Amino acid sequence: MVAEATTMRNRIRAGVQAGFTNIHIEGDNKVLIQAVQGQIQTPWEIHVLVQDIHYYFQSCSHVLVKHTFREGNRAAD
Repeated sequence: MVAEATTMRNRIRAGVQAGFTNIHIEGDNKVLIQAVQGQIQTPWEIHVLVQDIHYYFQSCSHVLVKHTFREGNRAAD
């Protein structure tokens, strides 16, 4: 989960630094997605990473975060 949260944070940061303001995230790690969405209490292992993600979201005009099943995310795996 830490590796996935770190990757998500780094990719969002890169997108924001490149000037993107519309961010669409799909992930198959349901706990991470729910933590980023604020639906669950963030596990301590990724708390700072999720805070970083929310910090970068402040630079965006539109953010969509949704869960996708692993089968639908095969290209990333």
